[in-house]
Amino acid sequence: MRKLLALLLVVGCATEPSSKVELLPGFDPPDPGPDGIQFLIPPVRAIPPGADQTFCTYLDYRSDRDVDIYAYEGYQTALGGHHVILYAAAQVQPAGTHLCTEDDMINVRYLGGGGADSPGAALPDGIVIRLPANTQVMLQHHWINASDAPIDGQAAFNIEVEAPDPSHVNSQLFTTVTTQVSLAPGAGSARAECTASQDMSFFLLGGHAHELGTHVTISVTPASGATANTIYDTPWNKEYQQNPPRNSYTKDQPFVLHTGDRVRVDCTYDNTTGAAVQFPREMCVAWGYFFPAVQEIDCVDGAWPGP
Repeated sequence: MRKLLALLLVVGCATEPSSKVELLPGFDPPDPGPDGIQFLIPPVRAIPPGADQTFCTYLDYRSDRDVDIYAYEGYQTALGGHHVILYAAAQVQPAGTHLCTEDDMINVRYLGGGGADSPGAALPDGIVIRLPANTQVMLQHHWINASDAPIDGQAAFNIEVEAPDPSHVNSQLFTTVTTQVSLAPGAGSARAECTASQDMSFFLLGGHAHELGTHVTISVTPASGATANTIYDTPWNKEYQQNPPRNSYTKDQPFVLHTGDRVRVDCTYDNTTGAAVQFPREMCVAWGYFFPAVQEIDCVDGAWPGP
């Protein structure tokens, strides 16, 4: 059934997503599995030295039916790659690549994320992320060129899919983020906080900082006023920016965040650059997948998103 569905997806759409795209030398993302679809974007050329750039690439690809994503993995060329995220677009946009804007990000819904060194993610049995029929997809890809010469970058994204089923439970991304990261040379810190406005069950939780991070801690203070509980306490290193340690839970025994509980993320850094560093060059983030859900929730600078 899964293999048949994958074949129908490719045959039934106007454009096969990975066809006729040039591959940069040395970039060879693996083929998707028998249930899979691969999205491959054209190369991004001449990313300048010192650049920190996030691009949005809209594709022409459409599925002719609803599909449920049960596993995914993102790929980038190793030099400069930070992350690649697959989104579903609410309003159709012209196919192509440009620097991302706020308008792009309010037009999309999260489907899955990865990076140059991030492992693939398999969702727990029965939990999925749904991609509705005839939905345009967009890849956001982030590049940090720490070298002294221009670089080219390329990204791809594989998803494994199956037909929707009434037993499937949809999930989505939750983040707690601060944009108030301002680091002088030497030791520094940042904090992100958020009060939950709904009950949430998580099967995965983790932290996120970049290469200057030295420690990331996530704690939860119950709405009852009880003592804060540390749920994530990780000495950081630069390799973790693409592949952070994660807390894993199950569908039957999730981590539960209750309405009114307060999430706090504390990050420390050692700024060895010799210059001031600000967001988004460095970050302090808690992230996780919660269910049941149909909409991503990003709590930025303590503000829970509106309806």
